Amino acid sequence: MSDEAPHPEREIDILDLKVAFGDFYALKGVSFFANKKEFLGIIGASGAGKTTVLRVLTGQISPTEGMAYVGGYDVTKQEKLIALLVGYVPQLEHLSLYYDFTALQNAEFFGRCFGMRPKEIEERSRNVLEILGFDEELMTKAVKRLSGGERKRVSICLGMIHDPPVLLLDEPTTGLDAHLRHETLNYLKQLNYELGTTMVIISHDLEIVDYCTRVCLLEEGLVSQFGTPEELISTLPGKGESVRIVLPTLSPTIVDRLATAPGVQFTAMAGRNAMKIFIDNPSEQILPLIRVMNERKVPFEEISVVEADFFDYFQVKPWKTTETGESAT
Repeated sequence: MSDEAPHPEREIDILDLKVAFGDFYALKGVSFFANKKEFLGIIGASGAGKTTVLRVLTGQISPTEGMAYVGGYDVTKQEKLIALLVGYVPQLEHLSLYYDFTALQNAEFFGRCFGMRPKEIEERSRNVLEILGFDEELMTKAVKRLSGGERKRVSICLGMIHDPPVLLLDEPTTGLDAHLRHETLNYLKQLNYELGTTMVIISHDLEIVDYCTRVCLLEEGLVSQFGTPEELISTLPGKGESVRIVLPTLSPTIVDRLATAPGVQFTAMAGRNAMKIFIDNPSEQILPLIRVMNERKVPFEEISVVEADFFDYFQVKPWKTTETGESAT
C-alpha cells in the first residue's frame, strides 16, 4: 500500500484500526477522519480507547491491524515525518513546561529541538502567544508565576511552535474551572480559524462539542457514533427540535406519565423541574401533549418547542455499541 491515503482532503484518516495488548483489544476496529482545518472531538469515558488513538497518531505504538494516516502519510512508515506534522499538548502541562523559564524561553528551547532558528522561533512564538491573548508582560513572566489557564496556553504554544498542520490535545480542559475551560476552547478555536490548524481534542467532557466541526464517540474500543454535531442531533425524533415542559414539581410518576404519552420516543431532564420530550413533528404535538397531560393529571407551567442540543443527544440516544459494532437496544 502506498503512503498516500485514499482521501487527500483528510488530515487524519483512521481505517478499521485495531490495537491489541496481548489478548486485550483496546481498539477493536475503529474508523473516523478529520478533514483539513477541522476541529475533531474524540469523546469517551475512561477505557474507551481515546489514549490508544492518541498514541497511534503520535507514533508511540503501532496498529495491530488497520491503517492510520496523518497528512496522507502512514504513521507506521513515516515516524520522523509524523513528528513534524503533529503537535502535541499533554493533559498535564507540567510535563511540557519549564517553570523557571518564561513563555518565550520555553518556546526557544522547544523550537531548537525542531532545528528552528532563534529569529524564526521568536516570530512564531510571539504570533501564537498573541493569538492566545498574551501581551509582552505575560510573554516575559516566569511560567511559575502564571495562572493555570495561562500555563495551559503556553503549553499549547509549545505544541504549535513548529507550525504543525495537526495539533493533538489530551484533555486540554482538565483541572480548569468553567470559565477557564471555555476560555481555553475559544483560544483553540481562534488558532484553528486564524492559522488553519486541524485540531484533535481527546476528552470525556461534552462541552467541547460546541467547538467541534466533527465528533467521534468511543465506547469500549469501538466507534459508537461519528459525524458533525448537527448530523447526530438531527437523527433524534423531531430532527433537531424537542418539546420542553416546565412543571411545578417532578416525580417518577410524572416522568412515567410523560414518557408513556403517545408518540414519545425519548425524554430527558432539562433542569430542576423541566423535561424535554423527543417526538416526531414536535410543533404539531403541542396540543395533543396538553390533552394527554390534562387526562393524566399532570400539571404544567410552560410548554414550548425548543432546539435540541448535543447534551440531549448524548442523554437519550441509544448509542452504546456491542462487540459487533451494532447499536445496542
